[in-house]
Amino acid sequence: MIEPGKLPSPTRQVRDAYLQLVMEIDRFVSELVDGRLAGKIRCRPGCSACCIEFSILPLEAAMLLAGRDCRAAGGQRRQGRCVFLDDDRCTVYPLRPIICRTQGMALAYIDEIEERIEVSACPLNFAEDDDLEQADLLFMDGFNERLAALNLRYCQENGLAAAVRIALADLACPPA
Repeated sequence: MIEPGKLPSPTRQVRDAYLQLVMEIDRFVSELVDGRLAGKIRCRPGCSACCIEFSILPLEAAMLLAGRDCRAAGGQRRQGRCVFLDDDRCTVYPLRPIICRTQGMALAYIDEIEERIEVSACPLNFAEDDDLEQADLLFMDGFNERLAALNLRYCQENGLAAAVRIALADLACPPA
């Protein structure tokens, strides 16, 4: 069992590689939002439709804990909603996990068995009958593989179980 509050900080190499991955994802998302999907993405500050309770990998939990400022925390917690929301705004936005950075996009995954592309898209931004081209999609397989490899390295370096996931609720600042 991993105690979220006692997660060790990642080594500089793992931290830098994770930040590089985050930067690349943010760049891809920005290019889509400002380019091909300009005007289509409705996600804005205050849109928290996808901000639900979920869990993250130990590496992402450690990264979030390392940069979190409990003095900025506050707001009312609502059942089923992300603990880092305050008035429908993310209080850890610069530190948010990768899954949060890609929400709202049309996410693509390669199904090698079926030899097709699986797409998961935000219904607020894309209708079911939208005809999306490959250039409209954010292909996640490569990003997810890199994240999994970094998480495995972090966990091996710290004697942690890489398959464990940590609930965001376990990372929240204690109530004031």
